[in-house]
Amino acid sequence: MQETHEIPTLGVKGLDKLFGSSMLPMHYLIVIAGHPGAGKTTLASTICYANTLRGRKCLYISFQEDREKFFSFMDRLGLNLRNAESMGLFKFVKLPISFDIESVAEMLNKLLFSDKFDILVVDSINALLGVVGDDASKRSWLQNFFYNLPQVFKGLVALITELPYGLEKLELGGIEFIADAVLLLKHKVEEGFLTRVLEVRKIRGAPVTLAEVPFSITEGKGFELWLPTVLEEIGREGEKLHLPCNLLRKTLDHIHRGQVINIVHPADGECLDPLMLVLGTVIQNNLKTIFISYRCPPESIRESIVGKLIIQGIEGSIAEKIVDKYIVFRSINPFSYSISQLTAREISLINSREFDAVVFHGVEIPRHAVGSSQHIRELYNQMNYLRKQGKLVIRIGAYTNKLLYSLECRVSDALIRFKYSNSEIGEVNYRAFIWRKNKKPYITPPEEISECIDEVVELVKTELAK
Repeated sequence: MQETHEIPTLGVKGLDKLFGSSMLPMHYLIVIAGHPGAGKTTLASTICYANTLRGRKCLYISFQEDREKFFSFMDRLGLNLRNAESMGLFKFVKLPISFDIESVAEMLNKLLFSDKFDILVVDSINALLGVVGDDASKRSWLQNFFYNLPQVFKGLVALITELPYGLEKLELGGIEFIADAVLLLKHKVEEGFLTRVLEVRKIRGAPVTLAEVPFSITEGKGFELWLPTVLEEIGREGEKLHLPCNLLRKTLDHIHRGQVINIVHPADGECLDPLMLVLGTVIQNNLKTIFISYRCPPESIRESIVGKLIIQGIEGSIAEKIVDKYIVFRSINPFSYSISQLTAREISLINSREFDAVVFHGVEIPRHAVGSSQHIRELYNQMNYLRKQGKLVIRIGAYTNKLLYSLECRVSDALIRFKYSNSEIGEVNYRAFIWRKNKKPYITPPEEISECIDEVVELVKTELAK
């Protein structure tokens, strides 16, 4: 066995953060417990695979898994352990269950010293515990064996154990007490979804403040941990940004990175003016922007903005080029996630690239997925996180509920609420109620809104001349 080891990582971004570091101390023992199908094997395999990508070697010992089924399932999750095995970085061994616990330990020792491994996974120790049964002396011997295993192995050891459905109490003798970390994978129903939750029972040496964290197992992505965006302090505003027209400069004066702008329109009408205000703002400040819609596919939103520019006299191909220069469009079905998973999924999209601004479109849809208290809590934490990241946030949605509208106004730094203007029968015009904290509110006539849109179009034309 090698004398020095490069210290391994867990390989799951959120989990490494939960442990307080991307690197673990040497001689580390993790117990991964959970109900059947909870994701224990996937998590252990993710740890192995992530380390093989860094040139470290993993020994995976199983008493239950079929070799071909194991590799096939991991392939579907995006963990190419076959390739790692062909490179000599991963070794899968299935051991027979023996009533002679000492002979099993001897086989384990031979495998450990057969190569210089950095990570060892034993899946699962229930097979060994079943062999020793109620024999106190054998259980004590087994506990001592696992206690000394990380020191002898000089690496990361992950022990998998299964819990019967409905039970959450570990019955491992003293193994959970000698472990450096104990993670419990569970299922629970949340908002009608079968949600997977990782419960942190113990992490030695880490300041753990979260008891439960949602996770998912997704084809092609594997094990993903959804850390909540909770910050203890309120983030500060960033640099000053400029507004794209005289109306907004008169009413809002200016805005900052890290602020939240709430744009509201009638529920029975789709106003395209907010999209133009977004485009003008990102062009004016050269902001790379991600546009996340809960209502429309990405192509539809893009076509709406391009179409509005074409109506204003800008050639189609030129309009497309300008829109694509500044905005990346995405869409999410908010009812395919629980509220905590949705928030984490959005943060994952936002962090995928260096975006300066975030636009949420159709925000009236997810706001009704949960109770008002839970909605505002998740929204506040997410906005506070994005504020600390220095992102300008623009939320566009319909007015559907007085209470939620009032609560969301309190989370916002500025508000632009479009309302129908009194007009003759025919084309509908809009006026707007505009407010920013520490400034007097203002109600615009339709003519000022039209002038603002015209200024945005002139800004686009100026961009063309560059």
